Amino acid sequence: MTIVYRRLPDDVREFPGIVRKATESELVIESPIIVDRPIKVSGETIADTGYLAIWFVYKNRWYDVGKFYDQTQRWIGYYCDILKPVKKLLQTCSRTVTLTDLFLDLWISRGGRAFVLDEKELEHAIRTRDISADLAQEARTHIRSLMRRVNIGQFPPSEVRAIQPLRKRP
Repeated sequence: MTIVYRRLPDDVREFPGIVRKATESELVIESPIIVDRPIKVSGETIADTGYLAIWFVYKNRWYDVGKFYDQTQRWIGYYCDILKPVKKLLQTCSRTVTLTDLFLDLWISRGGRAFVLDEKELEHAIRTRDISADLAQEARTHIRSLMRRVNIGQFPPSEVRAIQPLRKRP
């Protein structure tokens, strides 16, 4: 499976993955994390080449959620992208539709601390008109909603919490 991911205005990237589940309303894709440089939150590396994510992508929702593992496949947290909702999940049987990132992200650490990421990038995108004020407001509304759900223990969903990688590394 190829995950097609667009960062506004026109940065489109493709990532390989293995389909774990595919229904009309949900895709679950296990995928290696591929980044230009390590990503850190509060001093902890949360994403680096060699890490693994199991992504849950949903039809008509403003977010996806990934369960992240380090290079030893130790679970390290959850990552959510705020996305423009899609009406269908697959472009072909082996490609997702283009998932459009709306800049704001949420990191939930192993200990349950939640961090909103990329607020400055959203502000810059508004100034450069890469995103409309209305769409940016939707992104803010949905990140706040996810934060509320995290704070009362209702997010991420139980199926995300329960999933494990297909096979452990030695």
